[in-house]
Amino acid sequence: MPAAEDLLYNGTMFSDARNSIKRKTFLHGLLAFSLLAACGVPEKEENSAMNNSEEVRLMVATDLHHLSKTLYDEESEIFARLMASNDGKLSEESGAIVQALKEKAIEEKPDALLLAGDLTFNGELVSLNELADVFAEIEEAGIPVLVISGNHDINYSGAASYFGSEAQPVSRISPEEFAAVMGPYGFDEALSCDPSSLSYISEIREDLWLLVLDANVPSEPGSITSRTLAWAEPLLKEAQDRGIHVIVMSHQNVLIQSTMMYNGYVIHNHDPLEHMLRTYGVTLALSGHSHLEHRSQSGGLTDICSESLALYPLQYGMITLAADRKSFAYEKKKLGILEQEAYDRFRETVLRMVRKPIENATDDPSEQTRMEEFAVAMNSAYFSGDYEKVRGLADEPGRKLWQEKAGDTFWGYYLENIIGEAG
Repeated sequence: MPAAEDLLYNGTMFSDARNSIKRKTFLHGLLAFSLLAACGVPEKEENSAMNNSEEVRLMVATDLHHLSKTLYDEESEIFARLMASNDGKLSEESGAIVQALKEKAIEEKPDALLLAGDLTFNGELVSLNELADVFAEIEEAGIPVLVISGNHDINYSGAASYFGSEAQPVSRISPEEFAAVMGPYGFDEALSCDPSSLSYISEIREDLWLLVLDANVPSEPGSITSRTLAWAEPLLKEAQDRGIHVIVMSHQNVLIQSTMMYNGYVIHNHDPLEHMLRTYGVTLALSGHSHLEHRSQSGGLTDICSESLALYPLQYGMITLAADRKSFAYEKKKLGILEQEAYDRFRETVLRMVRKPIENATDDPSEQTRMEEFAVAMNSAYFSGDYEKVRGLADEPGRKLWQEKAGDTFWGYYLENIIGEAG
């Protein structure tokens, strides 16, 4: 039996694997101006042509980290330990969060819902199947759903159930299973699919394409491989020649979002990727992975990194592309549920991280409290993208205590860096 990475990243073997689970046949040869031959795209209905002079509204969310309720007992010892060491996600409420996202999508009525990876908690197949059912309901409401896998989704070693005192392994998501289960949400109707990864390109409007780039190839994790770049470049050139604007979605960041937290978050070969995107006129990239709400710009290219939907304050983004497809407006929006619970989880996580450096810095309980509160307030504002609040916190007494008592620690540098980034 070939290894999973061979099934996914070995050209025709990947295509054969997809076909064996009832995927449509892909044509991997690129013919100029004939992309619709690639991934089994159905013929358009006569009345499906859209007015390309109109604005396009896109809803974007990322890092849902959905964990099926069939996989854990909230009262179990192992699940309590898992939550105690969590990174701030409201994991036990992921089902309610996904349902709220569905309701918001139906309410917003975007031209498409884009999901930038880490759909599942730790790559559990049952969690992915549950998401597929919810996405089907969104599409039944007339809203296309387009997805990409994240580093937690494919062949993830941590896929487990949580009952009793020990975690137990459960069925992981193989690459071919991801492509099959998520087939209706990007792959099946793509204009072209990369034979060497889970990358594809999809039409949102006749003058607007979405290039989805997979940076989670097992042989080169965190990179867009040379094979994928070679597949994508002719598509970008064709789009440019035809006057079609392209936006990009990836899980990892295209541009560095944080000067202190970028290793492992930004795509490893982001420099040549950025060069290629700018060469062909791409002005907007969408990403996640960092669990951070942030926007970076380089030369005419903007990369919007959306915060994890499972993290306080449980928010998604709305992008409105103007008729020229180059200018856009971006608005953060909250799901409107479980905000206090999400904040409490976030606060617990920050306090767990800062407690030791604070205790090492001062024995004064009042100083410890002020330093804790400053760290929580600053970090919650930073991760949610509230830079006005970050700037407002710069004059808080807690900052001076951090500077005087623990300025040479990681957290001392980190908190100052947040303020510096806020400008």
